[in-house]
Amino acid sequence: MLSLEVSNRPALAQEFVAQVGATFPIVNDDRNLAKTTYNVTGTPTNLMIDRQGRVFFRSMGYGPGYERRYAAEIEYLLARGGKQLELSD
Repeated sequence: MLSLEVSNRPALAQEFVAQVGATFPIVNDDRNLAKTTYNVTGTPTNLMIDRQGRVFFRSMGYGPGYERRYAAEIEYLLARGGKQLELSD
């Protein structure tokens, strides 16, 4: 897991890390590659992307308890063995 800083304000990203106690790396996307590739329109945008670049999960925002939601999504995806989600899922 990592976080992409897409606002080109690294100090703001570091402030976020300090506020929430994030322990994952923050990567500066100064060329806006993720922003354009994954249609990021606001921050924070949370994506779970497989090795082929497919988005399995997308949400915007952050608040207390979101970690449990992310953990549940990860468990669900692991249980599927990385299979692509169908529209009916």
